[in-house]
Amino acid sequence: MQPSEFTSWFKTHFNHTSSFATGLTFMIFDCIGIMLCFGGSFFAINAVDRSLIVFRDFINYWIYLPAFAAAFFAARLYPGIMLQPADEVRKFSLTSFFCFTGIALSIAVETDDREMLSVALLLAIPFATLFLPLLREGIRTAFSSFSWWGVPVVIYVSNENKYTIADRILNKPSLSYRPAAIINIDATDYEEYKGIPVFPYSQEIEDCVHACNITTAIVMELPEGNTANTPLDSILSDYRYIIAIPYYQNIKFVSLSVRNFGDILGFSASNRLTRPINLFIKRCLDLGILLLFSPLILPIIVIIAILVKCTSKGKIFYGHNRIGKNGKQIKVWKFRSMVTDADKRLKELLENNPEMKREWEEHQKLEHDPRITSIGKFLRKTSLDELPQLFNILLGQMSFVGPRPVTEPEKEKYGDTFKYIFSVTPGLSGMWQISGRSSTGYDERIFLDTFYIQNWSIWLDIWIILQTFIVVVTRKGAY
Repeated sequence: MQPSEFTSWFKTHFNHTSSFATGLTFMIFDCIGIMLCFGGSFFAINAVDRSLIVFRDFINYWIYLPAFAAAFFAARLYPGIMLQPADEVRKFSLTSFFCFTGIALSIAVETDDREMLSVALLLAIPFATLFLPLLREGIRTAFSSFSWWGVPVVIYVSNENKYTIADRILNKPSLSYRPAAIINIDATDYEEYKGIPVFPYSQEIEDCVHACNITTAIVMELPEGNTANTPLDSILSDYRYIIAIPYYQNIKFVSLSVRNFGDILGFSASNRLTRPINLFIKRCLDLGILLLFSPLILPIIVIIAILVKCTSKGKIFYGHNRIGKNGKQIKVWKFRSMVTDADKRLKELLENNPEMKREWEEHQKLEHDPRITSIGKFLRKTSLDELPQLFNILLGQMSFVGPRPVTEPEKEKYGDTFKYIFSVTPGLSGMWQISGRSSTGYDERIFLDTFYIQNWSIWLDIWIILQTFIVVVTRKGAY
């Protein structure tokens, strides 16, 4: 495709793309979600005692939906495309808190006999914190294939990183970015990649892109020493939003904040989980989740324990030595999912099968492991084998979210980053688990764990827990 043809091609393929339509869709489903939160809180109280509240009365609160929509708009939750996940959780949580609390207070002031209505409204706050971000994730997935969904972006690349970003966007349509063009500054010929036109960098194509009113660009920066013809400086004025992705993904400083040190530009990075107040908040979140869900989880643990005992010989639980916070050894508990002589069989498998040995050395797991019992396969696929680690969380040896505790042989794979990553409490889930679980390599695990430590917030923990639920339900990357 020639640059002169791009404008007509863009109008054909992206004419209906609208951030307004995307934002309006989010607003409609957010309002539906709010009504479901009203209904959930009313149902919870009604289930305890029907005389306390009339369940169907929650419908009367639809009149507050415009107030919620206005509050979400003021919090910049629309169009909802360029939001960071943790920020989205934070904004939903805080905005819902103020809205529901305001309604509850107004009801309490108006009359003296409406206490349970106020309680129901306050109970809707945790429902909104958990449910609305999950609903948004579902909406992004469901509507991402529609032609009007998302925003068009132009991707600037070089030969050394040609289609990395395009593949990431195409493989995860829920990001709501739609590649309209790839501009390769090293190219000399026109190409096409998975339906996306690829152009050499030129002023002609820049003018065509500008004429299409594309507001967002993603720039993959060049390696050091190869800055000839770099477009970064020249395109700053052409786009409203520019996402610059560094060529070198420096593991130690994946999250930098810009600082002005007496007219000298500097960058700062931090370990947010060394602050006592943050550790206290994180611990309270762990214990709160345990307390809230223990009535549901304890019967499941008992049922699984009986199934494990009845379907194979051996102990119900299996304790594995792992490295925890500050390099200390901890025993991580799981439901036994393997035969009793698993270690002996593993040694024989690795000696006789080079491919399995290679897979074990890379992931410390085998995708097709003959040592796993029949019930063990189900437990591993659903991650229910890890439920006993709630005991580790209760003791403070683990958290719901954090770097995964590793074995002694795995320690070498972390190199110099080991001390930094394991300066925090390991977790039942984490960034790398929701990004691929068993299919994620060690380099990416290190990168994601470092990102988590430097960007920790209670909202990030809540988002990871919600994403873990999705990953477990879809069984993505588990074996």
